[in-house]
Amino acid sequence: MTFKEELIKILKDELEVLKLLRDISYEKTDVIIKDELESLDEITKKETELINRMALAEENRIKLLDSWGLRTDMSLSEIIEKIPEDSEDLVEIKEELTQYILDLQDRNRINTELIQDNLEWLEFNVNLLSSVETPTTYGKGSKTGVNRSIFDRKV
Repeated sequence: MTFKEELIKILKDELEVLKLLRDISYEKTDVIIKDELESLDEITKKETELINRMALAEENRIKLLDSWGLRTDMSLSEIIEKIPEDSEDLVEIKEELTQYILDLQDRNRINTELIQDNLEWLEFNVNLLSSVETPTTYGKGSKTGVNRSIFDRKV
């Protein structure tokens, strides 16, 4: 197998993983919006498996570059420039990889913002509940008969 054939095989595997990660990131958005924590946990496990698979593919790409005497940090653009034969298929894969990476970055940014909004909402509610004054029912109460908080703020 030629260098180019091996590289294409590895890049297609990376592309497949990116597609799956992108699909999961959209699924994650829906789960975050619906506040389905159990589903979010399952999605996170799937993501971890895919990230491990991507790391393995990237490791294989680095080994391939090294075995052919190329710099292991060489970008795909640099590799395409150095391949004398027809490299249109590599250019196409590079463009697809780039598009999926950009799409995944955008979706991850949206998911991060949604999670941050949920955390802020939870914090708001906890602060609201912790500042509620309730009448004393048992024991010695204050002269107003009101406790300062439902929660112990020291916790």
